[in-house]
Amino acid sequence: MYEDFERLRKDPFDRRAFLKRMSAAGLGVAAAALLANPPKAQAYGRPIDQTGSTFFPSIPGNNINEIVTNFALTLEILEADLYRQALNAGSGYPIDKPLIQNPNGQSYTLKVPSGGLSTPFMDAGWLYLLEFTYVEAAHRDFLISVLNSIGAPVQTPNPGGYAFPGGPSNNLKGLLTQLLPLEATGVRAYLGAVPYYNNFSTFAQTAATIYSTEARHTAAINYTVGKDPGPAPRPGDQKVTPKYPAPNTFEYYLTPKEVLKVASAYFV
Repeated sequence: MYEDFERLRKDPFDRRAFLKRMSAAGLGVAAAALLANPPKAQAYGRPIDQTGSTFFPSIPGNNINEIVTNFALTLEILEADLYRQALNAGSGYPIDKPLIQNPNGQSYTLKVPSGGLSTPFMDAGWLYLLEFTYVEAAHRDFLISVLNSIGAPVQTPNPGGYAFPGGPSNNLKGLLTQLLPLEATGVRAYLGAVPYYNNFSTFAQTAATIYSTEARHTAAINYTVGKDPGPAPRPGDQKVTPKYPAPNTFEYYLTPKEVLKVASAYFV
């Protein structure tokens, strides 16, 4: 809770470990800013019964910034858990095995067929699966740190857990393909949620940082499994601008309700 975050800010050893892990996930600047100046809890002018209950149903928070951050955390909890399941499936581990916190390079090895990927793409795909699993876990933990820093309520995992519809694939290409909708939804979720933030100096910077990482993940996995790296429009997509300079940009977004609808398909 808040006391844990204060200890993290004051303890140089814990702080270094935290910053090192967040930097590996592309969150170094945001994490350093958070430790230096944690955002203050604040009440805002927009009525919570409109911005909260209407646009972010069942998401906890005392104000819109807390609600939007918990909305993002809902997705990161989901992504982190399904990446963990995919990594376990690809490694031959039981699906419910917890993520190994300090992999030494030998803890996870590919134990399933490539699914038709050539050797260079199989090697890249396995590396992406391994690295991205830890990045999504870092995103989850960072957002929890943000919420703890202001003493806000923190979204909890779905009580029944999460699962791929039909279970995880039995080959690497299939596992990566199953993860693509999560990444693509994450890109659209952050872009769609940013306008709801009232504190753009801290909260929106964090959201934009994670947004760019989700976009890179989407492009990398798309390319690995033989798809156009740029995202194709999907049902429910909203446009940032009526006309784009190129057809496959990341400037599509989903409303929070649509995002939660997509996410709920993975709730058990």
